[in-house]
Amino acid sequence: MNRRQALRNIGLSAGYIAATPTLFSLLQSCKKEYVLDWTPELLSVDEGKALDHIVDLILPATDIPGAKALHIPMFIDKFINRGIEEAEEIQMFKYGAGVIMKELGVSEEKNIDDVTTEEYDALLAKYLKLPKETRKAHWEEISKVKTPEDLENVSRETISFIFLSSVRDISILGFKTSKEIGENVLNYLPVPGEYIGCDSVQNLTGGKDWAL
Repeated sequence: MNRRQALRNIGLSAGYIAATPTLFSLLQSCKKEYVLDWTPELLSVDEGKALDHIVDLILPATDIPGAKALHIPMFIDKFINRGIEEAEEIQMFKYGAGVIMKELGVSEEKNIDDVTTEEYDALLAKYLKLPKETRKAHWEEISKVKTPEDLENVSRETISFIFLSSVRDISILGFKTSKEIGENVLNYLPVPGEYIGCDSVQNLTGGKDWAL
């Protein structure tokens, strides 16, 4: 398997904190600007805001920390910008982020801060709950892409599906490999003990995955 195919297997040619707090003050008629608590390296600030909301809905906080508390949006931005050697792969992810902004209807008339949680929910439902055959068709279409320029000939639906699938997969990667989740949520045993080859995960770890 070549590098490009390996990257596609986890996302673009290259996971909910509780519902996002409302951005509208009940005491004021004016809208507050949503401010990121991290600075994007690859994405624009607006694209970073969209990523923040998307990841917030993919891996929410429950009785354990959610993706935003673990800084997963920042991890994704750095993962793509620093962890991928091929510039074209980085460009493809960036292109996908731009397409998602269009899907959300962001324009001169509609600011990113005007996008509602319901709209983000609808976007994720539209592309991450597709039937198997539709997902297969999107992967087949993206497999024909050789350069970032080729993306101009790919449908917006395919780009959106691939980008959001990438974000979900990398979010899960970042979540499961974070120190907080590894040590306090998954089964953590830095020094292996007795080897038991034939027993259920339920009996051995209470049903938890191993952190290491």
